[in-house]
Amino acid sequence: MKKRYPCAAVLAATALALSAVISTPAAAAPRDSVPRTTPAAMDGGHARLAVWTSSHTMTIWTPQLWQTLARDRVGLFVQVDDGDFGPHADTWATHIIGEANRLGLPVTIWTGGNDTTTAQSRTEVDRIHTWLRTDQLRAQDIVIDDEGTAQTMTLVGEAMAGDQNAEQQLLTANIDPAQQCQAIAADRALIKRAHRDGLALDVTPMPQSLDDLDAGTLALQDTLNATSNPPATWDADYFQAYRSDFTHDFGPATSSGLLTSYYESAHQHLGDAGELTIGVAGLAPYTTLAPLVHDVRLLATLGQKTIPIFSLEQIVATYGPDSLDSLAAATHEPLANVDRPGVADLHVRATYQQLAKEVAVLTPQITRARDGVPQQANNYPNTTCGGHGGPAGK
Repeated sequence: MKKRYPCAAVLAATALALSAVISTPAAAAPRDSVPRTTPAAMDGGHARLAVWTSSHTMTIWTPQLWQTLARDRVGLFVQVDDGDFGPHADTWATHIIGEANRLGLPVTIWTGGNDTTTAQSRTEVDRIHTWLRTDQLRAQDIVIDDEGTAQTMTLVGEAMAGDQNAEQQLLTANIDPAQQCQAIAADRALIKRAHRDGLALDVTPMPQSLDDLDAGTLALQDTLNATSNPPATWDADYFQAYRSDFTHDFGPATSSGLLTSYYESAHQHLGDAGELTIGVAGLAPYTTLAPLVHDVRLLATLGQKTIPIFSLEQIVATYGPDSLDSLAAATHEPLANVDRPGVADLHVRATYQQLAKEVAVLTPQITRARDGVPQQANNYPNTTCGGHGGPAGK
């Protein structure tokens, strides 16, 4: 979420480059559940507006803003970095969460991502839990940001700039079904540990994960080096279905119907745990407030209970703090009809699903060229990952 996920142009170019990569051999290289007080339950069963916030300055946090947040009962997804938390830490995050607690606003801690190992993530989750308990702060969940590693995102950026070597490296370095199985097992262990400590643990993945699942594979996620979703059982999955990114990548013909399509896929695979987060405020098609209000109404109509928008800073900068009133009101104003996906929206889904299938088919050739031993892509829903984090039958 700190950076846009890979644009369609890169993913499409990836599909075209796969055949070239495999023709040139590379050098060999070595649910449990936790009781949750959901924002909806705290708001009389209605949907609730929430906002991601990562501002490390106090400039935005005016009395007017706090009054608006309190009036509208807005949930906060508060990002914390290593220096923001710890017992008796006197940081911006401590002050923001403390004030939100005083006002009775629901708080979710937003942290980490695939830049860290699972051991580091476990340590970070433990530290956050200790910090909250010691400083008597309240948060309903911890959400882990999952967009792929910094190295992967660097390669994506270089590939977008036309670097074919980066494009090939992206493929040959990341595709590794056995390693993916180990990541799945590690996520399950992390979630189980959090549940033992009474914590709900969420994730905010790329929406292309759903295209992967719809295609019956985990191969696209493997290519992007993102944590598989599912079969890890998070308490909530907030897929980053940002229309601003799809508009940038596929053009203005994409519509709100794309959100409907992704929401339906999320619920098909994850039930009530599958939800969307939308944005980016201020970027097309959200240069004005009305389209964002419409999409909040759409998600409320579809039945989503917590509707997070990226981000508070950009909402205030683009529309002003009073716009939160309109966005919060939209959660209580269902549409007469749900937007259905149009031709452009179906094209987006088909593009990613076809790419997922192509990567799955070519995974054995890519891994054989790199390692000398072919691997099959992990399938879905009957994943080939064994119970101990390795591919079954290996």
